[in-house]
Amino acid sequence: MNNHILIIEDEKNLSFFIKTSLEKEGFTTSVAHNLASAREYIENHFPDLLLLDLNLPDGNGLDLYQEMKKNDQTIPCIVITAHGSIPSAIDAMKMGVDDYISKPFDLKEILIIIKKLLEKNHLRNQLNFYRRRSQCSRDEDFFISELPKILELQKMARKVAEVSTSVILIEGATGTGKEMFARYIHKNSAQVEFPFVEINCASLPENLLESELFGYEPGAFTGAKRRKIGLIELAENGTLYLDEIAEMSTALQAKLLRFIENLSFKRLGGLKDIKVALRIIAATNKNIEKMVREQRFREDLFYRLNLFRFNLPTLDERKEEILLMAQFLLEKIAARLNKQISILSSECENIIVNYKWPGNIRELHNVLERAVILAAGDEILPEYFPKDIRENKESGTIYRPKLNDLQSGSLRTFLDGIEKSLVQQAMNISEGNQVRAANFLNEPRHILRYLLKKHNMKSNEA
Repeated sequence: MNNHILIIEDEKNLSFFIKTSLEKEGFTTSVAHNLASAREYIENHFPDLLLLDLNLPDGNGLDLYQEMKKNDQTIPCIVITAHGSIPSAIDAMKMGVDDYISKPFDLKEILIIIKKLLEKNHLRNQLNFYRRRSQCSRDEDFFISELPKILELQKMARKVAEVSTSVILIEGATGTGKEMFARYIHKNSAQVEFPFVEINCASLPENLLESELFGYEPGAFTGAKRRKIGLIELAENGTLYLDEIAEMSTALQAKLLRFIENLSFKRLGGLKDIKVALRIIAATNKNIEKMVREQRFREDLFYRLNLFRFNLPTLDERKEEILLMAQFLLEKIAARLNKQISILSSECENIIVNYKWPGNIRELHNVLERAVILAAGDEILPEYFPKDIRENKESGTIYRPKLNDLQSGSLRTFLDGIEKSLVQQAMNISEGNQVRAANFLNEPRHILRYLLKKHNMKSNEA
């Protein structure tokens, strides 16, 4: 990032030398030759780091540092001391100054200190962000699937994940796992160690959403007393996930488009451009093409987001694997809640298969979590499900494949494919344990062994 350093030094030759040397390294720099001009500059511009001389014409540099601490202005600070003034530097460190360097100094040494402090400050900002979000975020794995439509999505996702600065659009009904899929992309990328930063565009009014995304400088608006680092900067080198992008105002869409095209922006009230490198994933449960036609979503932004486009199927479109998915979620929830529950009664299985699940994976997860909390034994019974789901008028219907599901294959090939898919999922969820896999399939172990051999599938057990 294009960090801004304020040099507070009264020796003009020295300050010029430092300024030109740092600018050669890609930093933006400004110079103040006394405390008064330094105070004014910090108030109006809030730099990323200070190089602070202790002996200035109108006072001691530590007076300025103490004022900043009192006003909660947390700017990384390196003290510059004259030779023989080491005790003063030590006093400064006790006050909380980040580091010091004595004259004459080696430029390479000060560059190392500057880069270390800027990186430390950036990580501190990210840590504070995650502390604020830790209570409301939940990192769930994208479900392991053998359905061709899901496997194709995952294959494309892994391919897209190879590009660190890609733009991705994920569409799907509420609860289909759009955030899980975004995290799947992030986890399969080389940027997995960098932040995954998410925001719901429908949860904030336009002005707050803009300041959350881009951050702001002191004085940008009433009440802006100190710099705020925006989510775009916090997502540096990682992934920025914009949920419910269709709810963003058209004015803010224009600013987002400008950022996506240049990967640079200004904080609110800021003057300098800040360049970042990151992956942008937008998600929506709306018909975004219809919104474009109705001029409720910018056409140019839609085409920019449409570089890589994924449409997630509903849970009703994944009927073939819904019971195995429910078993997977049940075991995960039970482990998190420290409860010994691993069995779904046959009545519960019938309800799960035949219910439409309008809330998709999220609804299924919540229903199972509720059941695990209420369960008295090791089995999930229908009475632990909400009444409206138990008594769903369609729960007596039977799932029937459609003829067009055959495509160009034969009935036998289609049935073999379903059989192989279910066996593979059971083996995946049971981590190769044949006894557990057979239980998932409600078949004896010798039948499972026969199916593994029939479909030429490897087993981890003898």
